[in-house]
Amino acid sequence: MSARPLISPAPPGYEPVPARVLTDISTLPCDLYIWRGPRPVLYAMKGGDLRKVIARAQRGMSFLVREVDSDLLRGALSASLPKMLANQHITPIERSKTAYSIAAKVLTPVFTRENPLDHDGLLLTHQTIDAITLHLIEDEEMVWAMVATMQKHMATHTHAINTAVYGIVLARFMQFGSTDAIRDVARGGLLHDIGKNRVPRVVLDKPSGLDAAEWQVMRSHVKAGHDMIVRALGYPPSYAHIIGEHHERCDGSGYPAGRMAPGIALDSQLVGIVDAFDALTSRRPYRPAVSAFDALHLMRVAMRGQFADELLREFIKLLGGFNAMAAGMEGVDLAGMMRVAG
Repeated sequence: MSARPLISPAPPGYEPVPARVLTDISTLPCDLYIWRGPRPVLYAMKGGDLRKVIARAQRGMSFLVREVDSDLLRGALSASLPKMLANQHITPIERSKTAYSIAAKVLTPVFTRENPLDHDGLLLTHQTIDAITLHLIEDEEMVWAMVATMQKHMATHTHAINTAVYGIVLARFMQFGSTDAIRDVARGGLLHDIGKNRVPRVVLDKPSGLDAAEWQVMRSHVKAGHDMIVRALGYPPSYAHIIGEHHERCDGSGYPAGRMAPGIALDSQLVGIVDAFDALTSRRPYRPAVSAFDALHLMRVAMRGQFADELLREFIKLLGGFNAMAAGMEGVDLAGMMRVAG
């Protein structure tokens, strides 16, 4: 079954915005439109009370904003995220779904190859993932809600957001370190593949195997991503090494430097595991998705030695615990999953 689009299409010059992502913004940062007839019609003006706008909106309604106002909306959405995540009047699952929708809306331009990565855009990215990180550290219910949302709707969210969330949850589960350390895992996980913006689409989306030259181009995304982050900020942030090392492997088979385990930072190894898992369980142009169990089996057996045993075991325990909770301990092959971990 094909995945449903995250938001509805829009006419040229406009972007769609689902009403539910706007609920925790009090003042409209820009004009809102609706699509009626041949052209968009103004629905609410900038500066208006957004709560009243939402109150009269139909359930599931989607608005439009002009593309020239996109940055104003993204800033307001990112600023509203902590308030939405802390809203105890809605269920953790609903908060999780809304957080994913907001994150996708805020972050999509960052991962669009036509848009250069600039300082302000990168800081907005930090602000968005940091809000999610803090709530996942502090709120046990939100941890499981975010994993559940991702498991059920993986096709509607980007690989970048999935990798960041898996990284946060695994780091939290392992008591990885300080809030700053987990924040770096989140930022590095979110931006680990940003360098693919510089990889030609013909290589990135090739439906068959890459030849040697194309594979070399693909591998260049690691350095390109690292350099993009440093250039945008003017200095290497504390998570920059994760972007540069997320394809290094413990047995030396990775790239770009072929480092062995002692030379790969632990947070880079952690992001490498969750990146590989999400990639395997997501459909790609050149192959179908595999199940979570099959992905873990591949990582444990076929890719033996590439990942640190302790990290991989902890990740399998984490996913096993989630599946047990989701299924009420019924019909879950925990024994099989733990055999993979063994």
